[in-house]
Amino acid sequence: MLSQSCLVSGAEMKPSFLSALILGALVCSSSLHAQPAHDAHEHGVASLRVVADGVALVIEFVSPLDNLVGFEHAPRTIVQRKALTDAEHRLRDAGSLFLPSVAATCRLKEVTLESPWLQDVPHEHEHESDHESGHVGAHASAERAGHAEMVATYRFECARPEALRTLQTRLFDAFQRLREIRAERATATGQGAVVLRPARSDLPL
Repeated sequence: MLSQSCLVSGAEMKPSFLSALILGALVCSSSLHAQPAHDAHEHGVASLRVVADGVALVIEFVSPLDNLVGFEHAPRTIVQRKALTDAEHRLRDAGSLFLPSVAATCRLKEVTLESPWLQDVPHEHEHESDHESGHVGAHASAERAGHAEMVATYRFECARPEALRTLQTRLFDAFQRLREIRAERATATGQGAVVLRPARSDLPL
């Protein structure tokens, strides 16, 4: 289980509870103490954070929008709106992007997306909660700075978590502007970080 002190540290670094869970586990690794919550914004580069805790497997993928659609401003044309919609559809299709060890029998329970200009918003999420609306200011700042991101969070439940060994990723196939993913993980076997590239895209757990 994640320690309370780790959860507090994670919560201070990022307002979302789910991201606090992820970052709270990872910040306890000595190799990550000096790093900020997110890597510096860099085109072609994204980050992946993975936590396995009991039956829960939580994955957070954070990428500049440029990696996904080729631009980072509000969509101005039908073509750009379609590009965003297509990217969102790909990100919601967790099964085409992530494959945990088959023996672990992991089932997807939830996918959430966050970005300044979501096009395909599920009906149940059309009305933001007060907590969600608190991110609007951050989105506006990102837009002004030209550094808009997409954050995709996935929650799986695994019937046999002890069988988790690897997480196969197919993000490079889905988003060919990606050239590097800086991955961090906290699992029952320990914590660590690795750089994924098209030729080496599986994350050991």
